[in-house]
Amino acid sequence: MTDDWGELGGGPRGAAFDDLVADRDQMRRLVRAIVAIGSHLDLDVTVHRIVDAAQELSGAPYAALGMCSPEGTFGSFVCSGIDDETARLLGDVPLGAGLRLDDIATHPPFDATRAAPFKALLAIPIVVREANFGALYLADDRPGRVFTAAEESAVRALATAAAAAIDNARLFERERESAKWTKASREITTALLSGDPQTGPLQLIVNLALDLADAEQAILLVPREPESHGADVDTLVVSVTAGRYASEVIGREVPMGGSTTGGVARRGLPLITDSFQYPIEGFTDVGERSAIVMPLIADDVMLGVIAVARRPHQPPFGEDYLDLVSDFARHAALALALTAGRDNALNRELAGADTVDEALGAAAEELRRLWRARRVLAVTFPNGPATTETVPRMVSAGAEACWLDLPTDVRRAVADLRDGDLLSPTSVHPGTAGIALAHPVGVLVVWIELADERPFTLEDQTLLTVLAGRLSAGLQRVHRVDQQRETALALQHAILGPADLPPGFTVRYQAASAPLEVGGDWYDVVDLDDGRIAMIVGDCVGHGLAAATVMGQVRSACRALLFGNPSPSAALRGMDRFAARLSGAQCTTAVIAVLDPSTGELVYASAGHPPPILVAADGSVRLLDDAHTIALGLRADWSRREGRVTMPAGATVVLYTDGLVERRRLPLEQGIAGAAELIAGSRDAALDDLADGVMTGLEPDGGYQDDVVLLLYRHPAPLRLTFPPDAGQLAPARAALRAWLTTARMAPERTMEVLVAAGEAVANAIEHGHRHSPDGTVSVAATAMVDHVHLVITDTGAWKDPQQPPDVHRGRGIGIMRALMQDVTIAYDSSGTTIHLYARMA
Repeated sequence: MTDDWGELGGGPRGAAFDDLVADRDQMRRLVRAIVAIGSHLDLDVTVHRIVDAAQELSGAPYAALGMCSPEGTFGSFVCSGIDDETARLLGDVPLGAGLRLDDIATHPPFDATRAAPFKALLAIPIVVREANFGALYLADDRPGRVFTAAEESAVRALATAAAAAIDNARLFERERESAKWTKASREITTALLSGDPQTGPLQLIVNLALDLADAEQAILLVPREPESHGADVDTLVVSVTAGRYASEVIGREVPMGGSTTGGVARRGLPLITDSFQYPIEGFTDVGERSAIVMPLIADDVMLGVIAVARRPHQPPFGEDYLDLVSDFARHAALALALTAGRDNALNRELAGADTVDEALGAAAEELRRLWRARRVLAVTFPNGPATTETVPRMVSAGAEACWLDLPTDVRRAVADLRDGDLLSPTSVHPGTAGIALAHPVGVLVVWIELADERPFTLEDQTLLTVLAGRLSAGLQRVHRVDQQRETALALQHAILGPADLPPGFTVRYQAASAPLEVGGDWYDVVDLDDGRIAMIVGDCVGHGLAAATVMGQVRSACRALLFGNPSPSAALRGMDRFAARLSGAQCTTAVIAVLDPSTGELVYASAGHPPPILVAADGSVRLLDDAHTIALGLRADWSRREGRVTMPAGATVVLYTDGLVERRRLPLEQGIAGAAELIAGSRDAALDDLADGVMTGLEPDGGYQDDVVLLLYRHPAPLRLTFPPDAGQLAPARAALRAWLTTARMAPERTMEVLVAAGEAVANAIEHGHRHSPDGTVSVAATAMVDHVHLVITDTGAWKDPQQPPDVHRGRGIGIMRALMQDVTIAYDSSGTTIHLYARMA
């Protein structure tokens, strides 16, 4: 690091900063890795990405992912930098819950007779649905190289994300393998939507039939006259082929009468045979072999005939193949007959949804519209053991309903579908149908109740299966985006600013960019070594993850600089040098204010940022713009000046980003003035209520179009005291309250009244609330409002029943409190007693 870094270069502070930068880089790599491995549903692609990501996170030159066989041993490895044999040596190392070795030679099974292939080893198991999927091994043979605890933590986090990605990939693979004909139907419908309606889908049907039946050859025969139907068809023509001899058989004509294919077309029934009545050159003259012939019929219209033949030495087709290919043929024919737009609306709804719940609600409504149904239920059963008391989540389109109010037979039918095969439609009673499909968190059952009790036809079942497949894939896609958003938000909140603020502060943050909802705005509240508190609000250029990663670095640099020198102008000068060297950080704006909470003195400096707003208790407004200079990283050694102001009691200072006040076609000054007016008008509200009111009151139609940070501090900060119920605590509590009331600028005569009333409340809490429970606590909280002070005295004991007759010789404390205070309320409950005291400032 060069001398230009000043305070950041060298020494403990420089090392700390380097650690912060390293942690930030590691977090960024981890987020990128998690997004990468979760963005693909192919298992092979996913495991290769896991290995690559683990190497990137750890810097290991060698990596392997061992995958367990059903017997529990490693059946296969995905390797990088090493061969399979070496990977199996690593797989012999017992790893338990995980292993990090600086020298693998010291660990079994390696000893003097079995040389260790590497020096350092990091091994982390991958557990999917509580079952061992395998283990991730990272190795290094460089001298002195060991894996750090931080690298182990990162790889463990990656392994957790990898388990979810593997689970999704395997679920998708199982669904694909268990419902091949449904997948084929979806592909045919896609071809109808985007390809040539005459030949594209037909070629696809033949290709899929060949693949489904594991056959050698497949042909599709259609009527020679496309307009002909039924008895008018006299000749079939081989129009599409797949597999061997494709060019030889194409165009061959077969008569309807006297041919095996013609007979199947007329009867409408599939047939298994090893001989054909009418020779088809290129198909029947290549040797004896088993074949299936099935008709393509939809709405009583014969669309064609498919003939699929195996290789001569393959086993003959059995009844299972007949069912498989016949079902496919029926559904493929129906898909061809469906109008080419009936599922377009569902696709649009799924593409436009941001969350799984939103997608599910829109899909249920679209299915209800398609079937003109009375009601469509979408019932989600989460993964895990189901019991009779399990209440699934349910979305209802049409007639309103909740799960527990459904008839018993409907609940039983839906539950049975959950436990059955996915993507297998069922219609037990006329007028109803259901289908189960994969949901990102379990199983989704779609239940349709038609407006009348007509049968749910085969065409209905085919369309439902196709749409259910689309819905399942769409929900998985939306869920992946949701997961990426949650990961990005976790990163954002990890580097955005502290969640727990000191008393007197509150913050609001809202990101505008979709879908990840992260941005470049940030805030920070830092307790400095001299007792002062630094407040920072900044804005990096841009939106999304790129801006968020830059923001994290700039925020860390600012915090490190303030620890070194608690001067706003010095911190901005250091950030100037930092931003000039960090890609994407130029033109960052920031305002820093250092507060002395005991006096209210505020020292501030701004780099191109909107000025803080100071609102006094009387409603007067001041913009803190005395120390405004240019944005960061634009000019080297730019002079940064400071401003000073002392906050009066009851005053509120507001720091914010331009997203709060900037509007198109309006001057920025006008937006700032509007914000100041709103804050001044609501200055008597509690601080959290004020923050909510500002965010709501300034929100434009359509929501905020830019990221927003709003940071508020009201002086003085609330007093918080907690102490044991001991009379010896009265004096120190009274002294602390007196000092706080002096800071709050309460009139001396009012101060004495508050001290007397609060003393009575605390004494009662000690004497009455904890007479029989000396191990509890008493707390005192004091908050300054615009024209009054609010005190809350709470104990964890138990007072006597307030309904009992009063003791004439005791209990005058409450009367004293009521006489001295503007208002007093007392609340009793099982956790203790709370007294609220309200007193005017003057």
